[in-house]
Amino acid sequence: MPDGSAKDPQPLPNVPLIHRPGSSAASQSLTRAPIVERKRLLVVDDEAPVLKLVSRILATENYDVASADSGEAAAQLVQDPWFGSLDLLVTDLMMPGMNGRQLAALVRQRNPNLRVLYVTGFADTLFKGLQELGPGESFIEKPFGAEGLLEATRLLMFGHISQSDAPPDKRDDGDRQWQDDRLRAKVVRLLRKLKMA
Repeated sequence: MPDGSAKDPQPLPNVPLIHRPGSSAASQSLTRAPIVERKRLLVVDDEAPVLKLVSRILATENYDVASADSGEAAAQLVQDPWFGSLDLLVTDLMMPGMNGRQLAALVRQRNPNLRVLYVTGFADTLFKGLQELGPGESFIEKPFGAEGLLEATRLLMFGHISQSDAPPDKRDDGDRQWQDDRLRAKVVRLLRKLKMA
């Protein structure tokens, strides 16, 4: 019986929203810089343990997290004038009564720039009657890990997971980046010519 002193095999990593094949650090989460700009989130799920877990995970970031145990309760919450604006709705897709998609449509009437992360165990029903998700929408399939949830919310809110993932702006590096791109293109063209000769 192992006593913990022997090398135990590494636990399976959480599967994030984005799969990064070939990465030697695939089992490690990305280093995420703290979120400077505080965002307001609403978590909605009719299963109390899931609601508490998702709310607790998201509260570890610099998010102002509110929660509701049904679509109807969430609708009442966001319609109160004191509730204010909302940046992200994290909602279970399949709930009795008002489902996640109906809730998102209702909340967007008051928050048109709202981003929505659907949490679902039934990803195949997500696209029923739809070609694709709308702008500012994404989904994460159950079961998911804490890292996957945090990465998914960051990606949806900011377009990247960590500061190092932010796409570089070529204007920041002056002409050097443009010259590097042109040189790379010339090398590729030269290699193609040599291959054909």
